[in-house]
Amino acid sequence: MDRYNKGLILVKLETEYGSDPTPTVAANALITQGMPTFEVINSPLERNIPLAHFGKVAPINVGEGIKLNFVTEVKGSGSLGVASRYGCLLRASNFTEAVSAGASVSYTPNSTMEGESVTLWFYADTTLHKVTGCVGSFQIKLITNQIAVFEWTFTGLYAGSGHASTVTFPAATHEAIAPNVWRRAEFTYNSASQTIQELTFDVGNEVAKRLDANATYGVSRYYVKDRLAKGNMMMEKVALATLNPWSVSDASTQYAVSVVAGVTAGNICTIEATGLTLEPPKYADKENIQMWDLAFSINPTVTVGNNEIVLTFT
Repeated sequence: MDRYNKGLILVKLETEYGSDPTPTVAANALITQGMPTFEVINSPLERNIPLAHFGKVAPINVGEGIKLNFVTEVKGSGSLGVASRYGCLLRASNFTEAVSAGASVSYTPNSTMEGESVTLWFYADTTLHKVTGCVGSFQIKLITNQIAVFEWTFTGLYAGSGHASTVTFPAATHEAIAPNVWRRAEFTYNSASQTIQELTFDVGNEVAKRLDANATYGVSRYYVKDRLAKGNMMMEKVALATLNPWSVSDASTQYAVSVVAGVTAGNICTIEATGLTLEPPKYADKENIQMWDLAFSINPTVTVGNNEIVLTFT
């Protein structure tokens, strides 16, 4: 009898799209919060055949991809200027990695249609699923006094029933780096400090499939076709003379946000988002304190681009 909450994700960057680089439990295991979810992207083809009786002929199932969702902690490698195991996930989400030896690792969005990809191995106890050609998107969720997390969604190539095999559940080697509890956040909006309780960034990558009848299962690759970043912040209400979110929203004024997760060198993530455009604000209640519930889009600088959101690990 297999156990539901016995799971493991391995991830490794591909050097060639769709080619399995063979991740290992010693070097490529991820710590996830909760059990990853797994589903086949299936398109049943109905057969509209006239019959002498009620009912329909069974459809033809056409598998086109595999989707994996999982949650990891926001944390660095523990060493300045060394990318963490999670860096390849950012790269496969159309972010460009820049390493400054002994100092920092930064990730900036790019607009490459045929960007980098990863292979994901997912162990569901004694069943191993191997998914190649994975690209994805993510959200960053920050809640006061909670562990800062990435929520990932990856889509990869379908390989028929051959993607699954029976194995012995492995003993993984996990990083010893402690997760970051979100506090001492140094949060600013329009360069001014504000009292904030929750903050979410959604990169908003739109993942699409490239159809090709020459491919074994009709899809030659998955890719990011566009990016529509957005987010939400739960900020404590202040005097309108200090900040009037209705005026900011009405004028479509764009401001920047900066926030930090972590306090220990090698494990600090600074998130900077530019071009935040507020939607009309809503009121919210947090322990009888009046809050502003502020949804926003994150827009690139028109003349520059690829600068909506930057992550820097120091």
